[in-house]
Amino acid sequence: MPELTEHTSKYAALPGRAARLLLSRPGSALLAARMGAWVVAVSLLLKVCPLPRAMRLVSPRMRRRALRPSDAAEVQARLARLLDSVLAADFWVFTPTCWKRAPVLHRYLALEGVETRVLFGVRRGVGGGDALSGHAWLEAEGKPLLEDTPPDYTVTYSYPPE
Repeated sequence: MPELTEHTSKYAALPGRAARLLLSRPGSALLAARMGAWVVAVSLLLKVCPLPRAMRLVSPRMRRRALRPSDAAEVQARLARLLDSVLAADFWVFTPTCWKRAPVLHRYLALEGVETRVLFGVRRGVGGGDALSGHAWLEAEGKPLLEDTPPDYTVTYSYPPE
């Protein structure tokens, strides 16, 4: 029962959080809403079409010119924080899941001029069991982007392909 109370209070706080963001930073609120729409799109697309097609549909056609490295780091951090806050709602399709985060973040970074690749990978479960675990992450210039630790996974798919 405590879990139900925790979820209920978390969901009840969502409208207030959204209103505060809208009033304090309307531009960020609009961007968060757009990111939320793409989270819904990615969730649905990956259920109805193959991964390569879904990734082509999510990736933007128009991109800005590349940013200076100092500007790119700030943009990456800002967009990741905002998307992570959208996914932290932990409601319906808004769950903090890497396979949703990576394609949506790839899209918005590309729109800001930051070139990335989305990588999907698998590895054996901890303890050497037969279970597989998966992860999706971004890479820029051959290095993991916005990851706490370098991913130790065998890459099974990348977009755009090399």
